[in-house]
Amino acid sequence: MNRKILSLMIAICLITSLIPIAATAKEEVKITKTFELTNAVDYISFTLEGFDGEFASVMTIPGGNKISSSKSNKIVNGDKTYWSNNYILKPAPKGKYVFEITAPKSSYYNLVVDIPLFSDIATHWAKDAITDYVRKGVINGYGNGRFGPDDDVTGQALIKMAVLALTEELPNGMSQWKKEFRWKVANEDISTEMGWQEYKFVANPGEHWSQPYTAAANDVGISTNWSESQLSKSFKRKDVALLVANIMSLVNSKETPNPTAYNDLAALNAEYKKAIGLVSSSAIFNGYPDGYFRPEAVVTRAETVKILSRLDGYLQ
Repeated sequence: MNRKILSLMIAICLITSLIPIAATAKEEVKITKTFELTNAVDYISFTLEGFDGEFASVMTIPGGNKISSSKSNKIVNGDKTYWSNNYILKPAPKGKYVFEITAPKSSYYNLVVDIPLFSDIATHWAKDAITDYVRKGVINGYGNGRFGPDDDVTGQALIKMAVLALTEELPNGMSQWKKEFRWKVANEDISTEMGWQEYKFVANPGEHWSQPYTAAANDVGISTNWSESQLSKSFKRKDVALLVANIMSLVNSKETPNPTAYNDLAALNAEYKKAIGLVSSSAIFNGYPDGYFRPEAVVTRAETVKILSRLDGYLQ
């Protein structure tokens, strides 16, 4: 072989040996999470959370079927950024759920499991408030796995919820107005009377189920604006505002509501206007962004829970 050619070939080989070889694909790691569901449920959601970039995952449900999530969602919460994979099953069988995560590096991944008390509040905006009030015994579902968050609330149901939210059970099985509430009642005579009133919220034979609750509410004067017939119907926003204002007035009878600027209150009497002004100025029950309060519209069970939870904060 020609010496010049041989020297050129050697030089090319030397140069080639100095060129870095392309990096191999980044190695991935496999991380496994498991969850044991002891009873079948109507609805369940799983969320895998990671903090070191995007990841993929596969969920194996009892029985062997697999569901994959190839792309994670980026979530920015203040100064905290993380990624998540989400799975929802309706219904969900009992057994072992296995999650295999394909991650860019070995790291901690969190598995969040959510089994709502009712299948129809799983993604509802009032889910947390409803769950809190159900656990406190203030409100119940329908007994068939449903809560009915968007169903109308009657006056009877509203008064029951309000009374249960404002009372507590005693060791003797009776109920009494909460100390935190009655101690703030402005009228000392009413406050003292509330201290010795005890209730057993069970209707007598032949009585409507709501009678014990309306009787307790009447004792402190918060439900005397309506007849039994009116209370049996779906409550309108103006009536919810009046009931809430009655409760607020027990605590602060001298509070002056801010004038309301809603565009649809002209036909209401002064009592309703004052009540709407009071609940709105305290941010317990507001109107709509378009400047209307819609006093004749009915109120849902979910809205009622949210209003009472705000009232509870006001009374603290």
